[in-house]
Amino acid sequence: MNKKLLTIAVLPFVKAQVLKSLLENEGIECILEDVNLLEGTSSLAVRVQILEEDLERAFPVLEEYLGKPGEKPLPGAEPERQILVPVDFSDYSVKAAKVAFDIALQLEAKMVLFHAYPNPIVYSVPFSDVYAFDSGLTLHLETAEKNAQTNMETFLRKLVTHFGKETWNKVETEYIIKAGDARDDILSYAHKNRVMLIVMGTQGKAGSEYDIIGSVTAEIITSARLPVLVIPPDTPEDIAQKFSKILYCTNFDEKDFIAIEKLMRIIRPYKAEVSCLHVSRNEEPVWDLARLEGMKDILRKKYVDKTFECQLVVGEDVLNEIDKYITAHHVDVIALTTHKRSMFARMFNPSIARKMLFHSNVPLLVFHA
Repeated sequence: MNKKLLTIAVLPFVKAQVLKSLLENEGIECILEDVNLLEGTSSLAVRVQILEEDLERAFPVLEEYLGKPGEKPLPGAEPERQILVPVDFSDYSVKAAKVAFDIALQLEAKMVLFHAYPNPIVYSVPFSDVYAFDSGLTLHLETAEKNAQTNMETFLRKLVTHFGKETWNKVETEYIIKAGDARDDILSYAHKNRVMLIVMGTQGKAGSEYDIIGSVTAEIITSARLPVLVIPPDTPEDIAQKFSKILYCTNFDEKDFIAIEKLMRIIRPYKAEVSCLHVSRNEEPVWDLARLEGMKDILRKKYVDKTFECQLVVGEDVLNEIDKYITAHHVDVIALTTHKRSMFARMFNPSIARKMLFHSNVPLLVFHA
């Protein structure tokens, strides 16, 4: 009787070869199967297949290689020149990928498309029970992988058609498909590989914008230790070709200058004007004005090739004042710093970044303090 093979991931060829070696070091037989490639593109991928009986031992090796849940980036390590784009094959993901591609083209960075589909074997009940008594779940896993691969090929075709093969091949692209939990896997891969930027789409204003759990995008913003660029549905597809006006919202956080340093890496190729805005509730904001002037002097001296303006507005409604500024100054991107918050705080006092995620139609670039 022939033993059944199951695909545990679809990876770029080089990554698949490394994973194959890691699996075989654990005594797990592994076969690499070529995926039907899109002609004229640089997206090369293979299926990583193992015997059904080895699933229990194989998944920990896969997650160790791509990134373990809870893993954090190495402190002080330089980011790798890759942009991570989590995709669910929706129109929102298509738009995010188009924006990410233009940024990758400007930065000469690699773009990685990442899709995680639910893994019923690992995430439903204890693995040993499932494996022993419900082979139907392995069939479900197999079907889910094939559907994800088909959807990814359709997704890639849309992108290649939009940009044209010649332009598409100017950027190194990879795609990864794996069974798992979308939120955990996105964060794990991003932190393991120290990506320079995560780009995600969002559906925009939600019916219940301050719910406890929120969208995957909001959860990534809350937990990522790396910059996250959120693309609302009404964002122009070509916005990343120009990026001329960047708004950095400051509350005089001690990590502002670290965040701005990361911002400078991302907008390095752009001739962009950066405005630092503080919304004060104090009608006589003498100290706020002094801090803004000090901030402007430091930034202008450090980044002599960029244009910086620091401005203060007075108002009780921070979001409303930011909205008015965005409209008046035709801002392309809002940038700000957020903090790790407890579940209790997120229920009753949502962070400004989380509010802005559902409040604005301008791309939001979030840095984690």
